[in-house]
Amino acid sequence: MTAINKRAKKISKNIKEQGISCTSMVVTVFGDVVSQHGSWVWLSSLIATLAPFGFNERQVRTSVYRLVQSDWLQVNKVGRCSYYCFTEAAMRHYEKAARRIYAGEQLAWDNTWTLVLPVSVTDDKKEEFVKSLIWQGFNSLSSGLYAHPSSELTSLNEAIHELDIVNDVVVFNATTADLNSQGVIKELTKSRWKLDELATNYHEFLNFYRPLCQKIFMKLPDPQECFMLRVSMIHDFRRILLRDPDFPSAVLPQGWVGYEVHDLVQRSYKILAQSSLYYVQQNISNAQGTLPDASAIFFKRFGGLSPH
Repeated sequence: MTAINKRAKKISKNIKEQGISCTSMVVTVFGDVVSQHGSWVWLSSLIATLAPFGFNERQVRTSVYRLVQSDWLQVNKVGRCSYYCFTEAAMRHYEKAARRIYAGEQLAWDNTWTLVLPVSVTDDKKEEFVKSLIWQGFNSLSSGLYAHPSSELTSLNEAIHELDIVNDVVVFNATTADLNSQGVIKELTKSRWKLDELATNYHEFLNFYRPLCQKIFMKLPDPQECFMLRVSMIHDFRRILLRDPDFPSAVLPQGWVGYEVHDLVQRSYKILAQSSLYYVQQNISNAQGTLPDASAIFFKRFGGLSPH
């Protein structure tokens, strides 16, 4: 068995040991790959793409069916062939996630916190709104009051408008009044956002991916392994980001491990990009055959990827 096969097998073994579902991996493939190449993919091609990760045809078909039922995927049948694409709702969710997953350098913090008070959001919308807030990194400071140390409101405003609750939510900008309050807030964030657990997740990520990525810094593997490493790494990174509030350094513990993880993912993705793109265009197809070239948005990921 070659070193390449050993490393590919290590990726599929890690997926199995973590209990990663095929459904979750399908979402990652659509978000990281298919969305950037014309949005549609042939089911048989998707099945072949996921086989090296350890998922069989039955698992992929079941996952795709479930994602259609839950309004994540839409289907277009041409003869006996089925082609799939994100729904509009799924694409909006992906775009919100992509802002965080593929972010470049963190902007300087202006010491402003955003506070959100859903004063009259109805019960049928409140659960979805709170879920969106948590994904964006907000958490409850006290009953019904959600906070995040950022004044960037794009995803928040999108969620408010999508749920049609513009007149039911109050959004504040706030700063801490003194040094004592800053200390209290720092301790509060550590407990409310469970930063110790998050740090453990990041260390586990590094333990697995750092040895694999250090090898690609010395010698780039073949296109299939580049593709597998890229997709697997982004999948696990995305799962951690679901629990990461994306805080500025001023409210994080000193030597925060999340920065090391982000740096590893960013550097590795930039190295893997071109070879994995070659694999995509040689092995994944839609109704017209080979997938189209990656979109211009793809090359803006992580502050800019090389187009060559």
